[in-house]
Amino acid sequence: MASKNITKELIFAESLSLIKEGGMAALSMRNLAGRLGIKAPSLYVHIQSKAELILLLQAHTFKTNQLVGSLNPDVLTWQELLFAIMKNMRKFFHQYPWLFKLFASFQSNSDESRDTFEKFLIKMQAAGFKLHHAGYIGRVMREFVIGHVTFEKNSILNTRKHPLLPENIKPEFTNNLEFYSNLVDQGHEEIFSFGAQLIIKGAEQILKENQVATNSN
Repeated sequence: MASKNITKELIFAESLSLIKEGGMAALSMRNLAGRLGIKAPSLYVHIQSKAELILLLQAHTFKTNQLVGSLNPDVLTWQELLFAIMKNMRKFFHQYPWLFKLFASFQSNSDESRDTFEKFLIKMQAAGFKLHHAGYIGRVMREFVIGHVTFEKNSILNTRKHPLLPENIKPEFTNNLEFYSNLVDQGHEEIFSFGAQLIIKGAEQILKENQVATNSN
């Protein structure tokens, strides 16, 4: 394939194919050049570095999957905002699992990603949160969703069911037996909602403490 036929759209498509097939470890400038049918030095005419490629891929993914709207939903309350963002992030990672590590990495963040976070911070400040608290909440939400999806994908062998306890589990583990026997097949949905509500309740407590401190000054 001649270098003159290389477009950004083609680079994005082949890059995402590499991630889909082998994860972020498969995304290298050498591998990408091979997929494009060119030599690695020729690829640097179009992309300066892997770091730049990741930024461009993040921006491309935000635009092509309407992530800006999903991560800044139009809802009535800040509590609904937090829950909707976490739910939409989880849905996105399940819908596009090969993109999970691209967004789970803190290696780089595109302007689209920063713009989305900026809008989130503005909404949370409008609700009465201090800037650093709003930022912490956003980071905690992201880490919670990434951790939850990681557990779902790795510990249950790509099924949506919780692992069953072994038949020969010791009988004194009564709480284990009762807990897992009460989980339905879609127990991950229940646990995800439970974790999300804990984050929201914690944020409510922070906001309450801030208001008390403000009123006492």
